[in-house]
Amino acid sequence: MDDPGPYELAGRLAVAAAVTIAPTLCFLGLLRGLERLRDDDLIAEWARRHGAKRDVRTEDEVLTALAGEMGVDTEGGSSVRCPVCGTANRPGVTFCRGCQNRLGSS
Repeated sequence: MDDPGPYELAGRLAVAAAVTIAPTLCFLGLLRGLERLRDDDLIAEWARRHGAKRDVRTEDEVLTALAGEMGVDTEGGSSVRCPVCGTANRPGVTFCRGCQNRLGSS
């Protein structure tokens, strides 16, 4: 087998670098895009138009607003509040989703 020339070797290294780096860059771009969608002002605008009295941006608050609009009672639901940050967490979870503090004995 012939030894590749310097230009062919550089071309192969460039292709290898592109194949290695491109998926990582695509993943990071997707991740940043999803973060922007999560924190989008569209949610706050929707809540304002539907009568929310405060900024609604977390998943639980958005679901509560939707449930209230459909007439579903959300006050009877059970949740575990974090003693450190006060974030509502689902029952049975071990760590707070807001501050990662350990929640009681679950």
